[in-house]
Amino acid sequence: MKRTTYAASAAIALAIAAEVSAATVIRGPYLQTPTPSSMIVRWRTDRATSSRVAIGPAPGSLATTFDDAAAVTDHVVPVSGLTPDTQYYYAVGSVLGAFVGDDADHYFRSAPTPGTVKPIRLWTIGDAGFPGANLDAVRDAFKAYNGGSSAVDLFLLLGDNAYGSNLLANDANYQTAVFAEHAEMLRTTPVYSTFGNHERFVAQDLTQTGDYFAMFSFPTAGEAGGVPSGTESYYSFDYANVHFVVLDSEDYATSAAAAAPMLTWLEADLATTSADWVIAIWHRPPYSRGLLHNSDTELNEVNMRQNVLPVLEGFGVDVVLSGHSHSYERSYLIDGHYGLASTFTDAYKKDLGDGDPAGDGAYRKAELGPLPHAGAVYAVNGSGSEFRPATLDHPAHRVGLLEVGSMVIDVTGRTLTARFLSGAGGIDDQFQIVKGTTCAPAPATGCNTAVRGKLTIRENPDPARNKWGWKWKGGTVDPADVGDPTGETDVAVCVYDAAGTLVGGDVLHGAEEWKPINKGFEYRDKTVARHGFQKIKIRTGTPSLGALVQAKAKGTGVGTPTLPATLPITAQLVNLDTGKCWSSAFTSAKVNRADRVTAVIP
Repeated sequence: MKRTTYAASAAIALAIAAEVSAATVIRGPYLQTPTPSSMIVRWRTDRATSSRVAIGPAPGSLATTFDDAAAVTDHVVPVSGLTPDTQYYYAVGSVLGAFVGDDADHYFRSAPTPGTVKPIRLWTIGDAGFPGANLDAVRDAFKAYNGGSSAVDLFLLLGDNAYGSNLLANDANYQTAVFAEHAEMLRTTPVYSTFGNHERFVAQDLTQTGDYFAMFSFPTAGEAGGVPSGTESYYSFDYANVHFVVLDSEDYATSAAAAAPMLTWLEADLATTSADWVIAIWHRPPYSRGLLHNSDTELNEVNMRQNVLPVLEGFGVDVVLSGHSHSYERSYLIDGHYGLASTFTDAYKKDLGDGDPAGDGAYRKAELGPLPHAGAVYAVNGSGSEFRPATLDHPAHRVGLLEVGSMVIDVTGRTLTARFLSGAGGIDDQFQIVKGTTCAPAPATGCNTAVRGKLTIRENPDPARNKWGWKWKGGTVDPADVGDPTGETDVAVCVYDAAGTLVGGDVLHGAEEWKPINKGFEYRDKTVARHGFQKIKIRTGTPSLGALVQAKAKGTGVGTPTLPATLPITAQLVNLDTGKCWSSAFTSAKVNRADRVTAVIP
């Protein structure tokens, strides 16, 4: 056995102390490329040292280490063997000792397994490269909105992330505008970025060289999900039930030929995803009327719109985030417009409304998952550190705001909610997309009732012969509460028993199936494509004027209700945009068998 003398031990201790005390962390730590089993931890020291990341379940219990013996100032350490969706505490340092961490402020969470449905929050800012009061206000407003914490699931940078007085997105300006400004967030929240034109001044996207590419570690081999891109200029990743594609609107957008490698990869990537949501990110917006940046006249914006949007929309993209224009602009739910602003008409709007759940209602898509040409919302989120006065009048946009701010995106199951949060802390715009047309988990409350009602459900060994019907009569149906299903009003007709949904679902607005009738609206569909509905009739007025709600459905779309039903049974029509509803509650049934239910009020 080798014996260490006291003098030797003292020398080792002095060497450790010398390395640890001599080195100072001057950037980070910051987190990159989260996967269910790994995380990249990066930091910078003022002198070259070896690298170590220690992790564990709690401060003071960091028993697992990852080392790199090479002496460097920019440290890049992959941490592996993680459990999905698990929080770890960490410290960074050299193989001889820790520099920072091992406390309550240094932690990260591994990514959920792709496809996992759980609430996630994203914070995204664009053109946030001017340090000072505006950038501080945007950062602090988000922290206050987020309950006093900077930690979220992902931090997304939309390009032109650093300027400085020389307007270069170089290493020194990044140090001030990104790594120092957002140090608290970066040590707990993985960051992704897209390449902007100011990054292009000091880096080359075609060769992945220069300051920008030296500072970040993005997935190129599909290690975070998606198809390998082979480049950090464009790439994809999965997080929970969201698939992200990060594209390059600089050298890869100068022409169709230049875009070809990226488009080939993009088609392959999107063809493989079945994620509930698809979000795309790049710097130059396809629709904008910002000062100095007009999507009709700037070649890269024109090319992104003409070459990239058809691919994205053909594979069901939901939201596109860009910056570049120093303003906030947000589109309707749109699809299929690839020309100049002068050619945009209402025909390209999948929904004429504002998408605001507190306004005229959320945007809705019939299926959970990628649905080609179902519409996307395009957001220009480029006022992270300043705004430039402009006439924000692009016809594709529903909202234009001249104020500094950021965007917060919450994804919860089949609902995505995006909010523009001003530097003053106000929510000055929001939109919501709801996917899938299943009934709510439980009946709505506070509904209008009627003195008469009838419900029949028949289940047949041949599912094509299943049918059900409901009639509500003897109550009041206010036209203002009904809205206009031929316009923007989405409704649901659902039947529940004590165990949950029996039959029914959402029926989205549209003039194709919905038609106005005398004092109301009627839905007819001979194909019974939506939950088997062949007819829904809503007649407004009072009981004496024949107010009525009626629904009929048949065929395989009805599904296989679990019969006999468990009383009580509730049948409802719900205006999904306002929550107004009409309901029949059946506390008893004339017939309640395994193949049939008949219930009547009174």
